[in-house]
Amino acid sequence: MEKSGASQIPVTEEQLNAYKEEVTALLKMVSWSPDHRNRPASNTQLDASFLMHVGKALNVGETDELSVLKNAVRISDDRTILTNTTNVVLNAIRKGFCMGKHLSVLFERSSGLELLQQKNNDGSLHQSEIPAFHDKLQTASAIQLFVASYYITYFLSNVHADEHASINIDFGGIPEVKLSRPSQAVQCAMYYYAAYLERSGVVKTDLELLKITLLYFERLKEEVLMRKGSLKDVEFFTSQNYKLEHSDFTVQGFDVAHSAQVKGIEFNATRMEEIVANEEAKHMFRRFAERLLCYDLIEQKNPMLVLGGMPSITMADGKPGTGKSMLIAAVATMLKERCEVLNMPFLFWPLPENIISTFQGGSAERAIEWFRPMQDTGKIVFAPIDDAENNLEERTRQGVSAGVREFIGVFLRNTEGAYAVNHGNRMISLFTNIPDQIDKAVLSRIQVRVSMEGAKRFEDFVDQDHLWWKKYRELDPKFIKDAGVKGYEFMSAQRQVGSMNELLKKGTGDLQNAELKTIYEASLKQHDAGTHEFFGTFYAAVLARFPFFSSRDLRNIQKAVDARVTDFDLPSTWWDKPDEFFFKDYATKLSMLKELMRSNLGHISFEEVRLQEAMNYLDNAIRINETGIDRQVERRAEEIYIQQKALELQAKKNAKK
Repeated sequence: MEKSGASQIPVTEEQLNAYKEEVTALLKMVSWSPDHRNRPASNTQLDASFLMHVGKALNVGETDELSVLKNAVRISDDRTILTNTTNVVLNAIRKGFCMGKHLSVLFERSSGLELLQQKNNDGSLHQSEIPAFHDKLQTASAIQLFVASYYITYFLSNVHADEHASINIDFGGIPEVKLSRPSQAVQCAMYYYAAYLERSGVVKTDLELLKITLLYFERLKEEVLMRKGSLKDVEFFTSQNYKLEHSDFTVQGFDVAHSAQVKGIEFNATRMEEIVANEEAKHMFRRFAERLLCYDLIEQKNPMLVLGGMPSITMADGKPGTGKSMLIAAVATMLKERCEVLNMPFLFWPLPENIISTFQGGSAERAIEWFRPMQDTGKIVFAPIDDAENNLEERTRQGVSAGVREFIGVFLRNTEGAYAVNHGNRMISLFTNIPDQIDKAVLSRIQVRVSMEGAKRFEDFVDQDHLWWKKYRELDPKFIKDAGVKGYEFMSAQRQVGSMNELLKKGTGDLQNAELKTIYEASLKQHDAGTHEFFGTFYAAVLARFPFFSSRDLRNIQKAVDARVTDFDLPSTWWDKPDEFFFKDYATKLSMLKELMRSNLGHISFEEVRLQEAMNYLDNAIRINETGIDRQVERRAEEIYIQQKALELQAKKNAKK
């Protein structure tokens, strides 16, 4: 999707060919004088042995020469014809740097850097212009490296994906990234890439070449993005979109949108109305799906995220058969249909079943690839994780595989941290039968949780029966003689509610945990409910009794309160006539939502909502924690029982002898 005021500028092969000879020369031979004193702080985990080896071999401080092409010949073991994979890698690198050079040149022209360079060359650059000159050089360098590494990883990510995912290479990082001027930036990047090929000792085959290339340029891209905030005059680059002709590759500023190649997973269309019971879960997920659709493709941000009504991670748990899989399909159906009306790209992106690899490093690689499409700011993404306890299992449990640990590590980095940027266009949702077996760090990042209990009322079971046999009634009304239920309209109990206020009881009367209720009542005797003093006393007492409680849980409670405050229906006319809201500019949409929020505030009690969400969250968290303990006790009791029965049986056999 284009940015505000941006036009899509085509990039032709003819334009790139102008730089082909220059880039090819660097592939043949690149020279550089390494300066490890300027190593970025982000590379503190760089493999020390490799650095030592390279440092000694390079004679730091002296000019060194390396050749990417010579290493390609060595890897191919053929001086005349390179292997197909090696050729693909080299062509991707060459085209990537040609693309980077072209966009860097366009920046130089539009930003005034070209004129400043001319002045610098002829000695007419004024002293007052020097800071701007160096700032623009740095930005041009960053553009060139970002675009090059972006294209290389984009193009190569799907080349022999299964094979390279199983290859484990301990890649520590890039010793030096130079952004002083574009020519030096490219030389430095190409030199260290060649150093990895020649002197790391880990690149012997063309698949290892592919792997190290992906690792190197992925890291190079990350290094540039970490410096993005310090760059000046970036608007000359970010205000335009660029598209490589005859391809899906686009450059939208410093955004990463690898998922242009990604196709969503098919699913069975399901309606919310077809799910019996689970009123709270249906309401919550319907609400968050609607909030997701408020995302502004032009501005690439969601006004509901600003207002606090868009959690990034949600979870539904319940025993098998309570409707979790149907809920996933219902949310996907709702999003797909409404995205079609709103002309918004939609990606249904469930976690694949084969995410865990038996090869070292393979699970992390697959996890990175799964998260990559979710960085695409040009579409709505729904990413459910069904049976989450299988792939996000508690890491401290005995027998947990290294692959699961790898996946959890990637999951945590991409859901909270420097790279976990939330634009409000994606929703990651966990669904599980056994929430107590999910890793504690993962659980702590889930901002909104809901329990799915399935059918439990008379009306629920009647409606479930009705849904099953209505097909026979439609086929032949005479086959089913039942006239219905006196005084009850089928499915009337399943109608959606307007807000959570209709579902939640006031106060703490519905708490499952008696100890939590006792703590609440003790805190209430000291302070009025709703005050800072009350919650300070209450949370401190909760922590003393339940050590798992932390500040992150408190933030999750606050996020749940935000969601309740924004728990209002969007006017039906907005869906019927999208022009009235969805097709307006971002500022207008934000203003309209704020007005709805103000109106909603007049119908709810902040103190009551805050108390409800705190109690619901803690009750749920304690239930999950204690369920795990209860399950261990039951398992141990069963083992003891089996042992006793075995001893009794053995005693009987001995008595017969």
